[in-house]
Amino acid sequence: MGIPEPILHDRLAFLSHFPPEQRSTAANNLLEAVRAGCSEPHQVVGYALEKAARRYHLEAAQTLLLLPELDFEALLAGARWALWWESLPPAEKRRIREERAEPAIERWMAEQPPTEKQLRYLASLGYRGPTPANRHEASRLIDELVKGVSRV
Repeated sequence: MGIPEPILHDRLAFLSHFPPEQRSTAANNLLEAVRAGCSEPHQVVGYALEKAARRYHLEAAQTLLLLPELDFEALLAGARWALWWESLPPAEKRRIREERAEPAIERWMAEQPPTEKQLRYLASLGYRGPTPANRHEASRLIDELVKGVSRV
């Protein structure tokens, strides 16, 4: 099933206001509101803003406190996502996390240079081709060589 398109859009509209390193903290502010019993988007927003005011030392809280003026609709969208997420059974949350994890890891690996360990292992497997462009490519080559499908 995954995340329905409107919910995914809501989540991204909210998270787009935060740098990647602040996104989990920002999302957790909304999720905490739902876990505390808020059941409507405006309640979730109010609760999250109250908590953010007490956590002003965190950059994510500062950004959250600016959102009502910058993009209140994105804040409500984030609240809708949090309500949807917390309505899911634990097994469904786990399934969605697992489904989303592999592509996220692959994207991250595609942005990182291959490790020295990967390059040494490729050499030990007899690989003599061009140096892989990133960790993902190196990992794919290693898998192919270990399975015996790649040309050396």
